[in-house]
Amino acid sequence: MMKRVVWKWIVAAAAVAVLASTASAQSATGIVKGSVRRSTGPVAAARVVVDSATDSRYTASTTTDQDGAFTIADAPLGGIGVKVYDSKQNVIASGKAILRHAGETVTLVLQAS
Repeated sequence: MMKRVVWKWIVAAAAVAVLASTASAQSATGIVKGSVRRSTGPVAAARVVVDSATDSRYTASTTTDQDGAFTIADAPLGGIGVKVYDSKQNVIASGKAILRHAGETVTLVLQAS
């Protein structure tokens, strides 16, 4: 009987440890926000691509809104590269940032060529 109780506690503790490590790994991300502007005003409908210097499998993309703003959630921690493309797939702006802490938000102000 005592062995059964101890065994149940060990299994329960192991399950909690696995769940905690999974939640921690999933939350090790941040947010990349920014805006893209030209001298004439915001750059709307441009494609923004974000990649990671620490995770070669990671890439995300979005499109700037009418104010030239963009947001990418769940970017991995570490170095982040951002490239902005026009409708002809030319890079018109780029930037870099570092996400150091889970939940952190970095903001880039990019000047388009």
